Amino acid sequence: MNVITVHGKVVKPAEMKLINLKGEPNAMAVFTVVDLGLPNQQTEPIFFTVNYPKDAAALIAEYLVEGKEVNVVGTMRQRFHKGPDGKKVPYSFLKADIVELLPVFATRKRKAEAAS
Repeated sequence: MNVITVHGKVVKPAEMKLINLKGEPNAMAVFTVVDLGLPNQQTEPIFFTVNYPKDAAALIAEYLVEGKEVNVVGTMRQRFHKGPDGKKVPYSFLKADIVELLPVFATRKRKAEAAS
């Protein structure tokens, strides 16, 4: 499967879930990221639901808050669940292998406000 890299901002804070992975309980962080793209590249933002089923998920979940900039590397997955009418409804998500928290750099305006 192809690897996808998303650079965006968290729009829905992480929720921690406990899943069964290879017969053992494992922590998974679930959050939503928006990829705004580069200027002139796309007109509409793209939202990705990210599932991060790694041991590190429990450690970084508290930092995955609204507005936090992240890089996510993983693969797209699709599962199905039953809708209200009983039909199969597809659910797509990004299964993250790597979630990188990016630093927040102070802008000139912020620096000037901090100095005064």
